[in-house]
Amino acid sequence: MDSYKITNLKPILLKTNRIFRIILKISFWCLPLVWLSACQQDACDQWKDYNEVSVEIPVEHLEDELGKLESWEEVVLFLGANRVMADYFLDANQYPNDTILAKRLYGLMRNPHIDTLFTEVGEYFEQFDQENLTELESAYRVIKHHYPDVVMPRIQTIITGQYNDLYVSDSLIVLGLDFFMGLNAKYPPNDVPMYIVKRYMKESVAPIVLSFVSNEFNYIDTQHGTLLADMINVGKSYYFVSTTLPCKPDSLIIGYTDEEMNLVEQNQEVIWASFIQNEVLYETDHAIKNKFVGEAPNVYEIDEKCPGRVGAWIGWQIVRKYMENNSDVSLQQLMRETDAHKIFQQSGYKPRNL
Repeated sequence: MDSYKITNLKPILLKTNRIFRIILKISFWCLPLVWLSACQQDACDQWKDYNEVSVEIPVEHLEDELGKLESWEEVVLFLGANRVMADYFLDANQYPNDTILAKRLYGLMRNPHIDTLFTEVGEYFEQFDQENLTELESAYRVIKHHYPDVVMPRIQTIITGQYNDLYVSDSLIVLGLDFFMGLNAKYPPNDVPMYIVKRYMKESVAPIVLSFVSNEFNYIDTQHGTLLADMINVGKSYYFVSTTLPCKPDSLIIGYTDEEMNLVEQNQEVIWASFIQNEVLYETDHAIKNKFVGEAPNVYEIDEKCPGRVGAWIGWQIVRKYMENNSDVSLQQLMRETDAHKIFQQSGYKPRNL
């Protein structure tokens, strides 16, 4: 496994007459794989605590139903019966009526290229019910333990060739399986940046779904409007996902490659130093905040190899430290806490790379 170090942080200009310069050197060694495997197994064992929680999530594979329709009239009925999928994944609400879309879709389904796509996606997600659905049901056992009144959603899958990824509500989850092929697809979506596309794979279905599900439970800090508040708001979401999916590595939860994950973990101190010395934690300017928590391939203000959204990752580590130091706080209490600055102050977060 390759190692990375951030040795020179470039000067960055965030406000007039405010220039930050820092030169730090740190060395690190990769953690032994045996130790990592043991930690992963310990995390997975947490799921056994919830085996008695009864959960069953119904799944409908709409792509199978769509492929069997024999006329555009049947497609009209199909669209009417699956309104959310039709509007969100096929832009049905952009058409004067469903008949126009149905005729277009019926013709498209007879195209040999679509047939190839269906075969490709079907083979990739051949074990969806055994793997992805089982994983989501295990996650919902954890959720139901903490939130007994939670409603179990229905899951629908679809293949459209339109490359829409996901719809999530408290009662319905719709997955665009063709988008979740990511770089495994013969023709990945060409209007989505590759640094985003590469996050999508069958192993990331549950983490991505649960990150959206967490919004239902995450009471965010709206009073401060600072970068720190934004970091912790997202950090709570990642903590929720990691709690409900204890077997998932952090890289799949946040959508980093193994190399990116290795970089941020082993350079955590120098990354944190850049936030402190540049005095950006209490920044309220949206453009500046977005540099650290928004979508981007890298945070060049820290280092050319520093992955995007690193502020969100730091927020996650702050939340983890807060929960470690406050063992009496439940997941539900954490998610209802709206004072992000309180979480930070009581976390005692101060990374030290060894």
